[in-house]
Amino acid sequence: MPTEISPGELEQTVRRVQEGSSEEFQKLYSLFSRQIFNFIWRLMGSTEDAEDLTQETFLKVHREIKNLRNPGHFKFWLYRIARNEVYQKQRRSKRDPEVSLDDDAVDYHDFLSDPLDADPEKRILRRELSGVVGRALQQMSPKYRDVFVLAVFHKMSYEEITRVVDRSLLSVKTDIYRARIMVKEVLREYLKRHGQ
Repeated sequence: MPTEISPGELEQTVRRVQEGSSEEFQKLYSLFSRQIFNFIWRLMGSTEDAEDLTQETFLKVHREIKNLRNPGHFKFWLYRIARNEVYQKQRRSKRDPEVSLDDDAVDYHDFLSDPLDADPEKRILRRELSGVVGRALQQMSPKYRDVFVLAVFHKMSYEEITRVVDRSLLSVKTDIYRARIMVKEVLREYLKRHGQ
């Protein structure tokens, strides 16, 4: 299954799903499930919640894709659904999310990992830093965390992020800037405490 798809191909795939193609829906799932899992995992901090909410997201997509007026906006619509699933879960649970960095999740989601780096000390430091960033994300308010995750981990442009979060370009740019400062501050404190 391809991991990349052109905007035109994606639009055609979405149209075929809207017409009832299960095979094309499976293609969408294969293309986007890992991205959505990572997005939710970054917002929730829990592998189990991310697995559950990824499934919920795609179930909702399957039910509602016929109502998507512009198939070219599928990706933004998909991320909005995932984000809404996270918010609903957080409202239902009314608890602070926990950061899960169990071993089976770390190498799959660790944005700092470098499989070519054979130095065990560097790998351990990267894993620790990833944990620090994860905890910093959980302490942020959702408006900062959402845009930071989309910009840094999902490499979306400011314009793309505005479509997902439905906010102005200026608001998105400002919040990404503030979130980056928060994460840098947390990392600086961590490195200072550990003499790096």
